[in-house]
Amino acid sequence: MFVALDAGSVSGGAGARSGGGYRLASHARVPLGAGALTPSPFAPNVTRPAEVADALRELARALRIGPAPVCLLLPDGIARLGLLEVPADVTPQEYARFRIVPGLPYPPEEAIIDVLPVGPGRAVVAVVRRGVIEGYEAVAEQAGISQDRLDLTPLAALSGLLREPGDAGGLTVDVILGDAAFCLAAHQDGVLRALRNRRRDPAPDEARRLAEEVQRTSALAGDGAGPHVRVVGAGASDLLASWRAAGGAAEPGWRSEGTGTGIEASELAWLGGATG
Repeated sequence: MFVALDAGSVSGGAGARSGGGYRLASHARVPLGAGALTPSPFAPNVTRPAEVADALRELARALRIGPAPVCLLLPDGIARLGLLEVPADVTPQEYARFRIVPGLPYPPEEAIIDVLPVGPGRAVVAVVRRGVIEGYEAVAEQAGISQDRLDLTPLAALSGLLREPGDAGGLTVDVILGDAAFCLAAHQDGVLRALRNRRRDPAPDEARRLAEEVQRTSALAGDGAGPHVRVVGAGASDLLASWRAAGGAAEPGWRSEGTGTGIEASELAWLGGATG
């Protein structure tokens, strides 16, 4: 069972890979008021804990979680992400402490490092401030939710997308949308070539700007000629519709199989962790 927090809502459920898509056994979403939770890599994120805890309790009732432990998923926008070529004589965590942690505006001992291996000698590392994580854990505990493990939504999504690498021989750019931030990952033949992380700006021209970001990511990966593009996360369906209306080509990163719960699987970035 997954419970995901983001700026606009708390959501969660259970899903599994099945045939040609993901089958959702359950899903629920409870909206949050503006400003109740503000993803940030530095400042406290849960600005109205009582409101967020109430939303989590409502979600837990809807999903009938009870005492069962869950995977708690934290939103994009709270971590410093990096794609590293890791020397053979150190671990990714050690190398991240050398390359990334010294540039952070908080004490090194507050840095917690998560790692997603992406091939021999390569890893995506996420560095999160300890106090930021503790705020999420505290509000989940306040809501009576038992935490089995902790993950970052963009890493859960990326792990699922990399298990389905896309067109053989061609470059794929995956767009992973959160409420407050988004990631772009370019990979080819199983090799992750570029990773970028940006804040979202929900202005009317967001679809155009995201298309430009995809092209920049493609060029950074060494291929500026029309990559295969996939999208998952908050607002994926609307973004795909906007791109198609403008003559662009893109597809959902994953699809629902069967009738499920009535929500498109591509809207749920955390589904990538369902088979991890």
